[in-house]
Amino acid sequence: MARAMYGVPWPFILGAYIIVGWLASRAAHRVRSLGAQYAALAVYVAVKVIIFVPLLYQAERFAPGALASAVLATLVGFAGLGWIGARTRKDLGFLRPFLIWGGFVALLLILTAWLYGWHLGTWFSVAMIALAGASVLYDTQQIHRRRFPSGRHVAAALQLFASIAMMFWYSLRLMRRLRRVG
Repeated sequence: MARAMYGVPWPFILGAYIIVGWLASRAAHRVRSLGAQYAALAVYVAVKVIIFVPLLYQAERFAPGALASAVLATLVGFAGLGWIGARTRKDLGFLRPFLIWGGFVALLLILTAWLYGWHLGTWFSVAMIALAGASVLYDTQQIHRRRFPSGRHVAAALQLFASIAMMFWYSLRLMRRLRRVG
């Protein structure tokens, strides 16, 4: 499966993921049927798993130990940030515009790098881990303070899952790079 995906240009995979993510999130936020909300979450998770296959394959094959390190870093990061997000008394709503802007800038950088053959290296991964961390803080507080409408717990789960998955993705990229160098 990983080898088959290598032939598909990355922007097409990323574009398909963005569209599926947007549709799943929209369904989880707007559809009344709880079954349909869970179906949207399941589709989103399945698509995320498919997108992770090539990275997981490369990590295991070319950077042994990177996967375990990334899992540990993500778990520790999520636990710490989740605790802070749930416990802080400061309203973290101010993070939303920065998260939106950061997401657009990251997407623009990814597409530009693909078009011009640039390599987004270590510092890009570090910046994306920071962006994902801010997203985990924001999402956790939104959930903890019950800012999601009643009956929208699936939407909250989808949003938090997306943030954690992004943190894991870039943690794995970073660990893979560090394992190859060191």
